[in-house]
Amino acid sequence: MSAEITKDEAAIYDRQIRLWGLDAQQRIRKADILVAGVRGLTDEVCKNLALAGVASITLLDHENVTELDLGAQFFLTEKDIGRNKAEASAPSIQNLNPRVKVIVDQENINEKTDEFFESFTVVCLIHSSYDIMDRVDKLRRKVNKPFYAGDAFGWFGYIFCDLNEHTYIIEKKADAEQKTKAEKITVNESYKSLTESLDRNFSSLRLKQIKKTPLSFLIHILLKFEKENHRPPTKDDVEALLFTKATYLKGMGMNEPSILDDSFLQNLSALFDAEISPIAAIVGGILAQDILRTLSANELPIKNWFYFNGLDGSGTVLDI
Repeated sequence: MSAEITKDEAAIYDRQIRLWGLDAQQRIRKADILVAGVRGLTDEVCKNLALAGVASITLLDHENVTELDLGAQFFLTEKDIGRNKAEASAPSIQNLNPRVKVIVDQENINEKTDEFFESFTVVCLIHSSYDIMDRVDKLRRKVNKPFYAGDAFGWFGYIFCDLNEHTYIIEKKADAEQKTKAEKITVNESYKSLTESLDRNFSSLRLKQIKKTPLSFLIHILLKFEKENHRPPTKDDVEALLFTKATYLKGMGMNEPSILDDSFLQNLSALFDAEISPIAAIVGGILAQDILRTLSANELPIKNWFYFNGLDGSGTVLDI
């Protein structure tokens, strides 16, 4: 890849360059992205990253396509059943933007060495277990590089973002009345690790914030359950989750179990592996846009959780 943006690229990415600036587009076109786990959410993320013109997208997944995958993954057809998910999805992503290098990796993520995760500009895990999320987040913090984890299951979705230490630019416009000039202000932000966030006590949050997103409690219970059991919940775990809900919430500083309706845990247990295309589209679009915002270093990315509730169409960002 050439060091500078070519005339052809300038024409193709003209709108982005006018939106983010030439320097930001330069950073985007040099970015090597790892997306681990191929689902409907992955399709949305990769589509947007490819169209934005990143340098490369590495698709990592060791599983094969099943008939169930066809419902939410628009890069797949019936002919792909039995093929590796990453291999089957890659050509469609490549066709979106031939300038982007699409790499297929069919190995199991659990068998990857620590060094594998260190070289990418951004690592994004999709529908991953707590164990691998925690491991990769810690590795990425050591090299001070962006880490994302996202999921969309049933009616719900979330994004976790850990940038460790992140510097970005705020453009302050000129104000004739105040006699101030336009200027660029450099801002530094510190992010919490996944472990630190899950250990957070929610009692310090305002009541308005607590009531605004019961999904924050649901996602934290999900990850705490995975941490303890080394597997995701299934429909057979619903009674156990309902029984231990009060204990989980008390550990988060919440003494009122009614703050999280039982129906949320029932949905989680029944639909954890199910994807609804519109939910994946919304969460995936936001996830890809935030990765691009991080790369561009313009404006503050998600800090540090985004929750989406498809039952009422609400989305909330919380710093936890």
